[in-house]
Amino acid sequence: MKRVLLIFAVVAGIAGTRADAVAAGAVAPADLEARTFTDDSGHVLPYRIYVPRNLPADRKVPLVLFLHGSGGRGNDNLHQLTDQPAPLVFVQPDNQARWPLFMVAPQCPLDQQWVAMPWGAPTGKGQRPAQPTWPMAATMALIDQLQKQYPSIDAKQLYVTGMSMGGFGTYDAAARNPGKWRAAVPICGGYDETQVGPLVNLPLWAFHAADDPTVSVSRTREIIAAIRKLGGHPRYTEYPASAHHGHFSWIPAYGDPELLPWMFGAPAGKAAENAPGKAPASTAAKPAAPAVEPAHGTKAK
Repeated sequence: MKRVLLIFAVVAGIAGTRADAVAAGAVAPADLEARTFTDDSGHVLPYRIYVPRNLPADRKVPLVLFLHGSGGRGNDNLHQLTDQPAPLVFVQPDNQARWPLFMVAPQCPLDQQWVAMPWGAPTGKGQRPAQPTWPMAATMALIDQLQKQYPSIDAKQLYVTGMSMGGFGTYDAAARNPGKWRAAVPICGGYDETQVGPLVNLPLWAFHAADDPTVSVSRTREIIAAIRKLGGHPRYTEYPASAHHGHFSWIPAYGDPELLPWMFGAPAGKAAENAPGKAPASTAAKPAAPAVEPAHGTKAK
């Protein structure tokens, strides 16, 4: 029941939003416009897009790319958001009022992955394929097309985030396209620790739960450790097993009240710690093993 209530809060806005915000008109998956993109090879990629309302002609705003998990695969162009609606936090009215932005949610086919790597293995070392999957390549081409279609998209404020299969995809999109993203937020994903060089200077905030039975928390730990070993300063929140989030760490992650200010800028008079484009709060050398910041209501390990 606790998890159901939290999902409800996140869909209405950042966790903790008052119930009357729901009555004000929360954005639902079907509210995002359904479209398709066809790449140069003829592959058809369904996607949903949210276009911010009433932007001044000269206003530049961010774009957030959301990569869904394996449960959202298909071709109905809806299940990528109805499978887990927590990422809709970005387009809820209260948050759009503070941070207007575009949100794009492509749908991966049932027989494909964002990056062709096994999820259940204890490590991803040496497992990244040389080439991206066609859904990932098509998604990158789609982002390029949307920037041409909408001059209000700020090319310096492109963000990528995803959960589970989409967490793997978030690392892949960032690593294969260095310099493209302002920040990345991978949740309960993993990658190949030998391929993290392009992530060293990228503002990145990763999330995972210690009791995840689907994608081992070791997958995120090894990536964070590898980036830090190369001199990077990624942010990492690990939820303790006692919180019982399991594979659903995206619910508290997207509901974290610090996430959107960290990504897009804090309210006037406040500073978001280690926000994209800002130096980390501490420049002390990071240990090879990932230090874990406390999740809300928990203690750091």
